[in-house]
Amino acid sequence: MTTMSKRDRLVEAAKTMFYQQGVTRSTLADIAQQAQVPLGNVYYHFRTKDALIEAVIQAHVQELETTFAGWEQHSTDPRERLLALLRMTREEGNMLARYGCPHGSLCQELNKDDNQLVRIASHIFQVYLDWTEAQFRQLGKNEQEANDLAVDLISSLQGMYLLTNSFRSPELLERKLQRLEKGVRAL
Repeated sequence: MTTMSKRDRLVEAAKTMFYQQGVTRSTLADIAQQAQVPLGNVYYHFRTKDALIEAVIQAHVQELETTFAGWEQHSTDPRERLLALLRMTREEGNMLARYGCPHGSLCQELNKDDNQLVRIASHIFQVYLDWTEAQFRQLGKNEQEANDLAVDLISSLQGMYLLTNSFRSPELLERKLQRLEKGVRAL
């Protein structure tokens, strides 16, 4: 963490805190302390908490785009790339059971306020949908069918994350993942 810039440390600390305790409960002072950065530096890099939230959203989007690009480079098989998405979910099962989905939780919390952050945060899910839809199109599905399948898969995952978190049950997550993997392999 020490080789990162202060700004990057603040964004990473905010990502963690927003995920584990929510945006509302995370104060700028707490984030500064977590990042081991003086509180005054928060205001140097981010004029408002909303500016920090926007940076966190952008960091989530960048991570997703990097992950998806890595899967694209690693495999030419869109089915295998969709399975990679499910494997990533499996690897994060304990965190999902404890805290839910970092993207879904953030979007849901921001959606309670009527501000521009809601629109910006929705970009996280647009990245998921666009990438997933592209995989289904590469599997030979037409545009509408690919879109429907992408929405179905991402909403299945999000619903699964919510139930996994509500019941604190990685086992529930595993059962649903096995069903989704079976469906993807059958495409």
